[in-house]
Amino acid sequence: MLSFQTWAQSDRTYRPNWAIKVNPLAIIYYTPGVELGVEQMISNNSSLHLGLSYLDDFGFHPNKNFSGYKILGEYRYYQPFANRHPNTFLSGQFNFKQTFANGRIYLDRANGNYQRLSQVDITNTSLKFMATYGKIVPLNAWLSLDFSVATGVKRLAVTSDNIPADAGFGLIPDETFLDPRINALGTEWYPLLRFQFRMNVELFRQE
Repeated sequence: MLSFQTWAQSDRTYRPNWAIKVNPLAIIYYTPGVELGVEQMISNNSSLHLGLSYLDDFGFHPNKNFSGYKILGEYRYYQPFANRHPNTFLSGQFNFKQTFANGRIYLDRANGNYQRLSQVDITNTSLKFMATYGKIVPLNAWLSLDFSVATGVKRLAVTSDNIPADAGFGLIPDETFLDPRINALGTEWYPLLRFQFRMNVELFRQE
């Protein structure tokens, strides 16, 4: 039975049997997009979450001319410690993101004797594995806030199909192609420690 009753207290236990959600805050993330997710309870205190996002600069983001997608998989275990709030959770997250950008960059030519401003296409692929500890704050029957601290590792690969093999990848004058830590083609691993914040608007919910 679908529930549309307002929750009287924000500390009410959050345990939908399943729910379809949208996160309106995704539009202002570092790589903005439209995010839709489904959460399914698999036991009294654990659930699986699958999220899918369409990414785009929407004409206002500092990183221009990109589009892409993101896939999120998450296993959550609620109330991991007996003396904690029932809406706290531990989780393991898998995050895959791929973006496609185009823009002008300087390419080193003739062994670095000069640089040429060239139009190129860049594919940015990231893979994250994270463990999180967080809390859900239900505001009513269809709206909740989701806070968590996450740590893990990230693999970032930057590739291009139209940069000549003898060209050096230079600085980007107009845009950052989505990750300021990367200024060269190739693959890199590095650790992550981040704060995550999500707003869940439940389009459908089953108790």
